[in-house]
Amino acid sequence: MIREILLVSLLSSFLSAITLDKAIEIGLENSPTLKISKNRVMISNEAKKIKKYSNFGKISVKGSYTKYNIPRTLTPITPPIQPGIVTSQTIGTLGVAYDVVLFNGFSTSQDIAIARLGEDASILSADISKDELVYNIQSLYLKILSLKSQKKGAYSHKKALSKLLKIVKVGVSAGKKAKIELYRIKSDLEIAKMVIKELDSNIKILKATLASVIGIKNVGKLHDIEFEKSGDLVKSDIKELRRYKLAQIQEKKGDKNIQKAKSSYFPVLSLNGYYGDNYGDGESDEIWQVGVGMNWLLFDFGVREARVAKAKIEKLQTIQELKKMELGLEKNLEEAKMKVEIAKAKVKSSYGELKFVKRTLKIEKVRYEEGVSTIYDLLFALSRYQNSKARAINSRYALQSELYYYNYINEIGNN
Repeated sequence: MIREILLVSLLSSFLSAITLDKAIEIGLENSPTLKISKNRVMISNEAKKIKKYSNFGKISVKGSYTKYNIPRTLTPITPPIQPGIVTSQTIGTLGVAYDVVLFNGFSTSQDIAIARLGEDASILSADISKDELVYNIQSLYLKILSLKSQKKGAYSHKKALSKLLKIVKVGVSAGKKAKIELYRIKSDLEIAKMVIKELDSNIKILKATLASVIGIKNVGKLHDIEFEKSGDLVKSDIKELRRYKLAQIQEKKGDKNIQKAKSSYFPVLSLNGYYGDNYGDGESDEIWQVGVGMNWLLFDFGVREARVAKAKIEKLQTIQELKKMELGLEKNLEEAKMKVEIAKAKVKSSYGELKFVKRTLKIEKVRYEEGVSTIYDLLFALSRYQNSKARAINSRYALQSELYYYNYINEIGNN
């Protein structure tokens, strides 16, 4: 109860502001997807217990009450036959029975091994779901921050246009500027307003998506992040990745399924025992028995042979799936690395471009004030500067996003 109260309090605080770390924390605590994954782990654990405990057999209480048309003996007649044997038309029985399979070609042990592999697979799947959730939260968070930076740049562009509009209005009133310059600025100003409105709508959509992913109503204000330093990238060993291990488990299951199919060629030995009493006409007799049974299937017209063949084909399939997974992971790791390198190059390029575009804007302002250039040249320089500034800022978010993806693919930081 205390835990729930603290969680509600934590969620309420998120309505006003949220950090990326907090978004991840509440997402891991509140995500229905992760809860489903955890339930699957518990289900697979219970499935393993079922297979394991079934190896010990079962104990049951057995009882009956039967009325016959003629009297019956309470127990089977055994030599030497003696007078005074108790008989009754109504006989009741009550006892305890124990049944267990002693040997079935190791079929039960294979079932237990398969169940254990199933539990391992469900644990790996839960961890993979956790990594995926963290990456999705990071990706959405960065997209929102990127749009917010674009919106901030759009506001600056609008502010600059509004300031320029006032200057041109004065020039038009004084007869120094043509009205067409005024119309041009007003046109660009309307476009700037529309861009801001569109960015604002996209931010709201992404915020709603983020809130849905982490399991709260809304996320409110988002704090900015600290950009990671993109030094030398550490590439993970493919065979240590969870996705590879998950495919590897399927291959191991293939081996167990082949052994399980082959177990049907062996005889089945079982033990059964019973201890109880029969009751009738106020008398009772003790009965107990212990027996060992065998059932050996000799011929089934090829059913077992087909099952073994099927298991072997499925095993080959898992080998191919594992190879496909290995090649796919190799491609994904290399692709993620290249995307980081490209993003780093774009950051360097965009900030280099911004430096020169900023100088160009200063020159165009002076040229326009001196009457050397037109309003079109100035507006183009201003628009180019704002776009270049937005690209530079967004390139840093893009680089961070690629770093998050690289860590996600390499399973770094969420172990």
